[in-house]
Amino acid sequence: MMDNLSPEIWRLQAAVGLILAYALMCWRMYRKAALAGLPAPGPQPAAAPAAARGKPVWIIHASQTGQAEALARQAARALEKEGVAVIQRRIDQPWLEEVSAARHVLFVVSTYGEGNPPDHAISFARTRLAAGPCAALRGLSYGVLALGDRSYPQFCAFGRQLDQWLQQSGASAYFPRIDADRLDALSLKHWQQALQGLGVHTPLLTPPLDAGYTEWRFIRRRCLNSGSPGAPLFKLELQPQAGLPPHWQAGDLIDLIPPGGDGRPRSYSIANLPEDGHLELIVRSVSRADGLPGLASGWLNETAWANDRVSLRIRRNPGFNLECGADTPLILIGAGSGLAGLRSHLQARARAIADSGQPAPERSAWLIFGERSERHDRPCHSELEAWRRSRVLSRLDLTFSHDDPIRAYVQHALLEEAQAFRQWITAGAQILICGSAQGMAQGVEQAMREILGDEGLEQLRAAGRIRRDVY
Repeated sequence: MMDNLSPEIWRLQAAVGLILAYALMCWRMYRKAALAGLPAPGPQPAAAPAAARGKPVWIIHASQTGQAEALARQAARALEKEGVAVIQRRIDQPWLEEVSAARHVLFVVSTYGEGNPPDHAISFARTRLAAGPCAALRGLSYGVLALGDRSYPQFCAFGRQLDQWLQQSGASAYFPRIDADRLDALSLKHWQQALQGLGVHTPLLTPPLDAGYTEWRFIRRRCLNSGSPGAPLFKLELQPQAGLPPHWQAGDLIDLIPPGGDGRPRSYSIANLPEDGHLELIVRSVSRADGLPGLASGWLNETAWANDRVSLRIRRNPGFNLECGADTPLILIGAGSGLAGLRSHLQARARAIADSGQPAPERSAWLIFGERSERHDRPCHSELEAWRRSRVLSRLDLTFSHDDPIRAYVQHALLEEAQAFRQWITAGAQILICGSAQGMAQGVEQAMREILGDEGLEQLRAAGRIRRDVY
């Protein structure tokens, strides 16, 4: 049949075919991006009007473990290198009254736990976002990079809430919100494209997802709660395959990739300090919906043998690190495997006191810790008692949910000791909370609110005196 067509008609059909093929390719790319919750590929963001080019770009971050802050600082450096004026702020710092003079405002925000904002952004969410539209933002040009984990139901919830509030306030999106699933490469590519529209021509040196991972050897495990009515709790030791352990500080985390798993890292609080010559974890065994052991906890607590290898990396956790001296009182609150993060801080306090050559202060550290059964659930009991005798632990309050229905959980002990809690707060205590986000952390939050009131609690949070590592 083609032999009967004129050359002009044949060329026309070929051109139409090419156009349709290109349109189909673009539609498929758009559909793939839409299903991933990402902006569709397209032209770069439009350049700013000439009148706006001399104005600064504001970059505002909300970060729990430091990743959002690191990306915000990286973007700021890249813009400044191109001669763009940049102003950086944390989202809970003053900015609303000043951004009207901004060329653009970029938000880099993470979602923590079950759809929550980072701790330092809680007050902002409860006051600013809950209050509805803000007239000061009308006409503002903005962009949002939202960080999250798609395995959680409330994926990027805080970033989405922020984006919606900005739109309702009359601000104009400079580029569609980018929802990054554990810093996936495609989302970061879209972030790079957005920055190019602001004048960043040098590619950002964003580390790959596997950056920093090294091989470690499994050494040993020890059950901490034999006979417990709850799931087994193990203390585990690991060592680098080569060399000495890298540096970390109390409150830091590891990301561990389970052997034979899905390649998705699991995060655990580090339970000791590097001076021990190895890394320790305290891990509760968990089961999946099908009844099988969790990929990571199952390997650590059941199947790993001595010298088996695993890939992991150390990750800073600035939201749970401390910068205070040994004379600052610490109130440590947790339950179950949450003892891991608290134990590293107690080790750091014990060593700081020893290095000072002075006796422990009157208010050194107060541990409020909960488990199930006093007979079977006393993890690290000998160590805690030794710290109490040496006054590293000024107070040790334990709760056991299966033994005492009235004083069952740590929040009950906190309410029972409300007067002492207020005294420690008046003395300048820092509060560290580690463990379950849904049960323990929520209960402790409510108890502190009852003791201190809304204003008192928010003042502590604004001052950075409440640090959490909850999951």
